[in-house]
Amino acid sequence: MKRILIFLTALFFVGCASSQPKIPIADAYKFDKIEYNHIQIHNPTKFTYQSKESVEAKYNEGLKSLLKKENLLNQSSKDELKISVWHRRMFSGEATPFPSDRIGGIFVSYEIKIIRDGQILRDYVLNESMYDPGFFGNLKTIVGQNKDDSYENSAIDAFVRDIIKTLEELK
Repeated sequence: MKRILIFLTALFFVGCASSQPKIPIADAYKFDKIEYNHIQIHNPTKFTYQSKESVEAKYNEGLKSLLKKENLLNQSSKDELKISVWHRRMFSGEATPFPSDRIGGIFVSYEIKIIRDGQILRDYVLNESMYDPGFFGNLKTIVGQNKDDSYENSAIDAFVRDIIKTLEELK
């Protein structure tokens, strides 16, 4: 019994001592644009929503603006920032035979990679996060009042801020 306890203790210390330090990364990154994927099952006929190109442009504009504001953008940096976004526009009742043309939710998945000379230095993935507009925004969704782009634009702004927050935590 004593040998097993000594073995486990030694194994614990060896395992803790073998962790590799992270490679230091730049304070600011080279960034061009996101890799955007638009997912939408139902195509509404009663209301017109912004195009996938418009949504992609809003992500890119928002990210570049916040990267500049937070001093995280440097086009001459050796560290390149690659961001992939999967934006899913869901409509109320789309999984039923009677879908609505009103937006029922925005779900986003994203991946952030910091790359230097082809080597991935940092990598983070967020899977299927649903935008939460708060109490009154949720009430608006429940009663079916999301029939313009304001809900989706608020979701884009929130996810852009979340990406920047995550990026700062990766340092």
